[in-house]
Amino acid sequence: VSTQSTGGMSGSRWILESFRDTLAGVMGGVAAVYTTQPLDTTKVKMQTFPEQYSKIWHTLRSTAQAEGIRGLYAGSFPAVLANVGESATAFLAYGRISIGMQYITGKSSHQELSLFSQAICGALSGCCASFVLTPTELVKCRLQTQHLTGSVKSGVPTTPFAMMVHIIRNEGPLALMKGWTPTLLREAWGYFYFFGGYEATKLLLMNEPDEVSLWKTAVSGGVGGSMCWGFAYPIDVVKSRVQVGTATPLGAIREVYSSAGVKGFFRGITPCLMRAFPGCGALFVAVDYTKLLFDRAVLPKY
Repeated sequence: VSTQSTGGMSGSRWILESFRDTLAGVMGGVAAVYTTQPLDTTKVKMQTFPEQYSKIWHTLRSTAQAEGIRGLYAGSFPAVLANVGESATAFLAYGRISIGMQYITGKSSHQELSLFSQAICGALSGCCASFVLTPTELVKCRLQTQHLTGSVKSGVPTTPFAMMVHIIRNEGPLALMKGWTPTLLREAWGYFYFFGGYEATKLLLMNEPDEVSLWKTAVSGGVGGSMCWGFAYPIDVVKSRVQVGTATPLGAIREVYSSAGVKGFFRGITPCLMRAFPGCGALFVAVDYTKLLFDRAVLPKY
């Protein structure tokens, strides 16, 4: 994440940096999804139907056999929308919140902020992303599990837009925000470690704050992503149960605990962590290099 300074920033430059952060988030979101979507499908199935899917390779193989390659990428379009929306919102918010944090703490650049302050900026950006992410993840989870819930046979749509219309018609517009509370908690808690882990690892690996290194950026992003999901995963299990079923967040917690105990909150975490490192590594590479190219091509004029 490139340096952002509060000192003497013009309105034009502020707008351009906001556009740059948004564009970088879009590119990062696309890169992350297509790198790891089959493992996301595996994760959701293991979370919501543990009696049928308890092992990674069995889930991957049986999904491919029953639904083909398309089944492994089921929900990839809403996943792209979700990740693009989430990443664009999160990185835009992270950059702007960082400027506010610099003002509050009297620092002149993002790099001068403490790791804790950077992590707090990440948590607040996650709160912003939750509003964009909840409806798209709802559609994605419904599409990923419809062969298991029997909704395909009952005539429920199999395309993202049709699924969204179906939800609105049958459950009401507010149903698109089903699972927002656990999503908000997951994003705030997870993004604290997402950006905190990334910034901490980059601090250890980089010789200079603005050093450009593909592998160091990828490793830093992978560490941040792994920390994010490692700490936030139990909340994600609850979120998936709420969005796929009819349980409330507290009801989902009781349901998971009564059926599998504490380990139930970590069911499916292996494919999640398997995709977190490469997916988030690809995301941060796309983000940082998009920012680098934008800074070199556009910002010097301002």
